[in-house]
Amino acid sequence: MSLNDPDQDKLNKENTLKLFYACNGNLDDINKILDAKLKTIGSRKITIFEDFLKSRLALNPSVLKMPQMEISSLEAVYLCQYPSLDGLEVLDLRKNFIGDEGLEAISHSTLFSKLKVLDLRNNGITRLGMKVLGESNRLGCLEKIDLRSNKLGNRWEDKLRETGNFPKLIDLKIA
Repeated sequence: MSLNDPDQDKLNKENTLKLFYACNGNLDDINKILDAKLKTIGSRKITIFEDFLKSRLALNPSVLKMPQMEISSLEAVYLCQYPSLDGLEVLDLRKNFIGDEGLEAISHSTLFSKLKVLDLRNNGITRLGMKVLGESNRLGCLEKIDLRSNKLGNRWEDKLRETGNFPKLIDLKIA
């Protein structure tokens, strides 16, 4: 989201596009390059994260539960572009570190149009992430959203409902 540094955000997007085109969209090649970069800064390798995804989706391709796995905002962005998640109905990422950037990626992902349940408790989400979620028109099938234990006030419950972008929402927990 990088509201404090929009130039850096633009640069990251440009670098991501360059990487995508340089690898002709080959996820394996992209993963190798990202892994090499992450190794130097001590983050988890993308290929390891992808293995986590595959193992969980093998059990049930419409449900992805990955609580307390130290998922970062970068991994959340990767997750939101992972083709095997198309048609996902339940996404449980509680007790991770996705923050506002991860919520922004989820809010804009075309893969989550059938998502019914979203659990993002305890992820460091603030009003900036909630603003993006409220403006999203891609999550219209959501029936349940759990955002407790984030940096939010009760008024966000009314704000999300008032947007009209969540017509099927029955259960919303903020505080």
